[in-house]
Amino acid sequence: MGERASAAPPDSAEREPLEGARAILAGGLIWSVYEPFIELATGRVKGYEALARFVRPDGVPVSPGTLFGLLHADPALLFAVELAVKHHQLAHAPPAGELFVNLDPDSWAAGGERPENQLLDLLAGFSRPLVVEMIENLDVSDALLSRGMMAAVRARGLRVALDDVGAANSLISFESLDEADVLKFDRALLRALGRPRRRAVIQALARMARQTGGLTILEGVETAADLVLARELGVDWVQGWYFDELIVRSPRPALLTDLRP
Repeated sequence: MGERASAAPPDSAEREPLEGARAILAGGLIWSVYEPFIELATGRVKGYEALARFVRPDGVPVSPGTLFGLLHADPALLFAVELAVKHHQLAHAPPAGELFVNLDPDSWAAGGERPENQLLDLLAGFSRPLVVEMIENLDVSDALLSRGMMAAVRARGLRVALDDVGAANSLISFESLDEADVLKFDRALLRALGRPRRRAVIQALARMARQTGGLTILEGVETAADLVLARELGVDWVQGWYFDELIVRSPRPALLTDLRP
């Protein structure tokens, strides 16, 4: 998750990319893709995950991972971009179903690890069921910050999804498993199901979630064969490009409309 919110001010090598991030923020060059969650038992859309998209003033798309990676050098700018993204995602959310949003623990910390955090105020005020997705990784300090954010999110009455379960860089503690309302299994697991132990672990976690009132989601479903595997694993919902015709997109920045041939 990059540097902590207490990182030193950016040096001259970092300032130019950060100016690009400021231009994106100032120009409102933000839009969102809403990937659907499909309930395996019924085939119905049950909700959406909001995914941020960015474009530079010259029309070149910017990877969200790249942008947020740069923003960790400037916590105040990181928080401002995260807040703008969340305002956009809530304002343009599909009209039905649960909404899942990603929240970087560093963004939360940059807004102040206190009850009046603006990001949590915004999310808690959403008019429909909302789930905050978070990830723990192999850096222990990151994991501890994630757990602090999880407690703050749950204190607001919001549900929490533990994202990327099974990814190579994830760290899953018993505490997080106890507290999370949703377990989202990483897409990489679909390519590792030839290992009997790996399959057994996923099936056991899916059973545990079901027995304790939790929800399980498998990411990265791209083929009919992936869908069959999801049923064998016993997960509740699936997500992925197999359902790309059901994706919802927010209005794109006017800049992108102007650039169309």
